[in-house]
Amino acid sequence: MEIICDTSFLMVLCYEPVKNIEYLDSKFGKTIFLIHPRVIKELTQIKYSGKIKRSKIANLALEVINKEIESKNFKYIEDKEDSSPLYTVDSHLLALSLQNKCPLATIDKILMKRALGRGADVITLKNNKVIFVHSNIRPNQI
Repeated sequence: MEIICDTSFLMVLCYEPVKNIEYLDSKFGKTIFLIHPRVIKELTQIKYSGKIKRSKIANLALEVINKEIESKNFKYIEDKEDSSPLYTVDSHLLALSLQNKCPLATIDKILMKRALGRGADVITLKNNKVIFVHSNIRPNQI
């Protein structure tokens, strides 16, 4: 299963030990985290302009992404069509999640609520455990 990741999810995933990451593989098969160039841009901005702790976490996330891309656990996702630069990164990731029919990984409660309300499934972290939240709304019902 492919999962689109937002910046906050990646930062926590790379910094905090996640106890049951294999849960996704056992439930859905091989998990591949999809990373959009806008997320890389956000992480790079945090690396250079964030406070010390956030900067180090962003740098670690960028290093982990590069390592996991090589081992094929992560891969870059490109847009199928030109997207509006006016979209926020979160809105863009949500649109990609709906378009590709794959879950959105985030710890952002507002983004989570938006995703579930629009029909996207969500992967999140709670108490250092992976949680899958299935949307009761299907996109074609909207």
